[in-house]
Amino acid sequence: MNPPLDCVVVIPAFEEQNTVASVVRVAVAAEIGPVVVVDDGSRDGTADAARAAGAEVLRLEANVGKGGALAAAAFDRHEAVVVLLDADLTGLTADHVRALAAPVRDEGVDMTRGVFDGGRWMTTVAQHVAPLLNGQRAIRRELLRAVPGLAESRYGVEVAITEHARRQRWRTRDVSLRGVSQVMKEEKRGWWRGQKVRWTMYFEILRQALRQAVRRNVPRR
Repeated sequence: MNPPLDCVVVIPAFEEQNTVASVVRVAVAAEIGPVVVVDDGSRDGTADAARAAGAEVLRLEANVGKGGALAAAAFDRHEAVVVLLDADLTGLTADHVRALAAPVRDEGVDMTRGVFDGGRWMTTVAQHVAPLLNGQRAIRRELLRAVPGLAESRYGVEVAITEHARRQRWRTRDVSLRGVSQVMKEEKRGWWRGQKVRWTMYFEILRQALRQAVRRNVPRR
């Protein structure tokens, strides 16, 4: 039996000073590898909160979006498995983090995808309607680095990863994240700013989905 692969937990964060520390502490408690917060050009105390909770911080001077933050980490780190967590999770436990990592680290799976179950009804329903958008994953680093357009995908990064995994026939597995949810954007940013962020996210996801549709229809040579 092959030894387990080494892991790094990557948490992309943009202005998440009020939520990132709790996610970092859980990731550190999972003890599967170093925890890295990619501070995506935040203007608040995100980096300080992450460091105080036990994370290393990869600081990006300009905001490049979620896809760019993940790409920066994928090309900066050397570990074989990247475990991806959002910075605004609630209900997350160390067991959840280990469950995401284990199939890729120990069993030869290429990617796991976390699926919310039994948490806040809004986020649970959203996960079942569009499971491909879940940001909680574990992926082999060399495969993540090869996703086309990763650095430019912004909020559409999960669409880009999922579609590439389908095209390349990755070995994938869904993992139930019982009781896990997220803080809503309107709760974090206030109603109007939260709505602006939400509709920006929808636009970037749609744009990425259209790009993937074009790629599917381009004949392979």
